[in-house]
Amino acid sequence: MSAEQVHFSSVADAAEREGFPVTARARVRPPRRRGDGWLWFALAVITLVVLGVAGGITSFYRSYEGRIYPNVSIQGIAVGEMTPEQAESALRSRYAAFLRQPVVITYGDRQWTPTLDELGMTFDFRGAVDAAYNAGRGHGLIDDAREIAAIWQHGLDVPLHVSYDETRAQAYLTQLAREIERAPADAQVRLDGAQIAIVGAAIGRQVLVDATLSHVSQQLQAFVPATIPLQTREIPPRLDDATVAAARAQIETILQGPLTLRVDKNEYEWTVADLADMIIINRVPSAEGDRIAVTLDQDMIARRIRQIADETEKPGTRPRVAWNNGDLKIMKPGKPGLRLDEARARDMVIAAAMGRDRTLDLPMVPTDPPVTEANLHQLGIRELVSIGKSDFTGSAAYRVHNIGVGMQLLNGLLIAPGEEFSFNKNIGQINAANGFVEGAAIIQNRTQQEFGGGICQDSTTMFRAAFWAGLPITERWGHSFYISWYDKYALGPRGNGPGLDATIFTGGPDLKFVNDTGAWLLIQAWSNPKTGVAQIELYGTKPNRTVDLTHKVYDRVPAPTEPVFVADPKVPQGTIKHTDKARGGMTIDVYRLVVENGVPRPPELFRTRFRPWPNIYTLNPADIGPDGKPLIPFPQGDQPAPTPAPPPEQPTEPPPPPGVEPTTSDQINP
Repeated sequence: MSAEQVHFSSVADAAEREGFPVTARARVRPPRRRGDGWLWFALAVITLVVLGVAGGITSFYRSYEGRIYPNVSIQGIAVGEMTPEQAESALRSRYAAFLRQPVVITYGDRQWTPTLDELGMTFDFRGAVDAAYNAGRGHGLIDDAREIAAIWQHGLDVPLHVSYDETRAQAYLTQLAREIERAPADAQVRLDGAQIAIVGAAIGRQVLVDATLSHVSQQLQAFVPATIPLQTREIPPRLDDATVAAARAQIETILQGPLTLRVDKNEYEWTVADLADMIIINRVPSAEGDRIAVTLDQDMIARRIRQIADETEKPGTRPRVAWNNGDLKIMKPGKPGLRLDEARARDMVIAAAMGRDRTLDLPMVPTDPPVTEANLHQLGIRELVSIGKSDFTGSAAYRVHNIGVGMQLLNGLLIAPGEEFSFNKNIGQINAANGFVEGAAIIQNRTQQEFGGGICQDSTTMFRAAFWAGLPITERWGHSFYISWYDKYALGPRGNGPGLDATIFTGGPDLKFVNDTGAWLLIQAWSNPKTGVAQIELYGTKPNRTVDLTHKVYDRVPAPTEPVFVADPKVPQGTIKHTDKARGGMTIDVYRLVVENGVPRPPELFRTRFRPWPNIYTLNPADIGPDGKPLIPFPQGDQPAPTPAPPPEQPTEPPPPPGVEPTTSDQINP
């Protein structure tokens, strides 16, 4: 385009701005007016100036091609007249130390040197250099000229853009914290047997990530290497050493030595090991800090004290009770007993274990008799359960007396449910103090004078009552030698016969049975010297059971024909006394057959073996020769008594079928 065209074009533009229509056909030069010469002159001058400036600018552009214009800096660093590469190198050189190691994080003698990348910081050197280089370029001639002029006059400082991702710095510090942090450790106390084990407390450490991060962020903004201490705080344990030490002192007090407990004349020692087993160590949480509670296991102490109470109890005696035709009546009240005061004893033991006194006298308190008017009618004694009966017709006066004494001692006794009854225990000492007199008794295989002769009549009668009640017989001994008067009433509804007698001896053979009826049993015992009948009745709650027996006598042995002579200094010299008459032996098997609730029990065998019995004579020792024969005349006409005839056979039920092993509670007599 020619200058003229620019001119015309400019004029046309001016005409249009003035509102004159301009068309393509109106190209007639307007008439000259006055003053047009000066206009042309001004335009020429302006054109020359513009052309000069443009030429100057073009020359300026060319002189700084590939370099940053003068008076330009980046973040205060002069980069004018530098190529972009030089400028970037200058920037990196300026921040070299910071780029190499922005911060050093320390804790004690440890230190960490994270990189800018690990801290999430990035410098945009290239962007800053590009911005510096492009200042005064690329915006048009006029704008570039103006910008260059401004840079020349005032200078230009291009900011260095830095991006910072604080979450990466936080992640770095969080990872670092895992190396430093530790949880607090509570102090501990425990018992290994009776040995106290202690573990000390340890203070915990927590890294304050946010506080450290804030410090790191502030230092990074200065672009100057810095050393930053890691911010931490201590975390105290909830259970400290002082608390554990106090608990240890309590435990040591408890275990300082055994406890000795005295109850009346009984003494019990709780060893240090026993006390250690009773110690309970509990941790008790608290807002101010946990504590340790050292206590003793009260349940364990209560159980052990209850055991002592059971062992040392002096039970009250039961009353003597009369059946009184079903309207029970206490004939003789029971006596109160004594038992350890368990509640007070427990408190005393705990207090002593925590203190210095290691010996205690524990108190006892009175207890009510086991049966009183208040509970008498709640014992389940409401009907006849069984009867035992025997005959002592023709017995000597001493025997009649002792039978009556024994029956009086048995009469009115109560047997608790599940209790094992002992004849010897309930009769007591068989002596004069208990009302007995001397009489003949079988001792060491011969009849001698002894207190209580005839008492076996009572034990035999008691045995029969228990037998016909179906009660479990736990101990029973038959007599060693046959005694005919025990045959009568022996087999109950099946008549008379041997084999249902029971001998006892103080400190030796006993009669025992168990009350398995589920209710109390009442013994009513009596003897009638006129009729010669001894009878025991058991009252209580009769089980749904029936009792029968089978009876068999076999292995009969005749009486020995050779007499036996025994030295006895009580026999006057020159006298022979016939103390025992000869009798034969036999074996008797009695099977008890019990059916309860319609279910038969296994048959129970009660076996009795009567040994043969010779004629026995006693003499003064001076009247017996070295051969054991009498030195004085012996009445030859006094022959041994014949073997007793067997009792009439009674109808019997068949014995248990072959292969059935009967249950036996019989003890074979010695």
